[in-house]
Amino acid sequence: MHDIGDADDEAVGGLVPLYILVNGRTSPRNTALDLATQVIAMPNESMRLEPEYADILRLCHRRWMSVAEIGAYLHRPLTITKVMVDVLLEQGLLVIGSPAQQTVADRKLLETVLAGLERL
Repeated sequence: MHDIGDADDEAVGGLVPLYILVNGRTSPRNTALDLATQVIAMPNESMRLEPEYADILRLCHRRWMSVAEIGAYLHRPLTITKVMVDVLLEQGLLVIGSPAQQTVADRKLLETVLAGLERL
């Protein structure tokens, strides 16, 4: 794991130094945010974002993902990833939850599962 001080001179994709990307923040403002926190992107087509933030939204589009998974997929230090996720949460572009909160719209599937359970 990199410390934010180590990341100061690194560039994300060769474009933006990490400390600039997170406005010098070293930790998320949301103290409940941890590496296991699940997030999903909210629909948004009008906001222009830095490519690094847009990458996070693309990963979380229609799919719950943990902060740790986001960091791994994007090859970013977890400290930076947490702060970036926090920024997107503050902007309402991501929401915290869990995959279990998704509504199941397929009633037939639910009825099949219930029938299978009743046979047990």
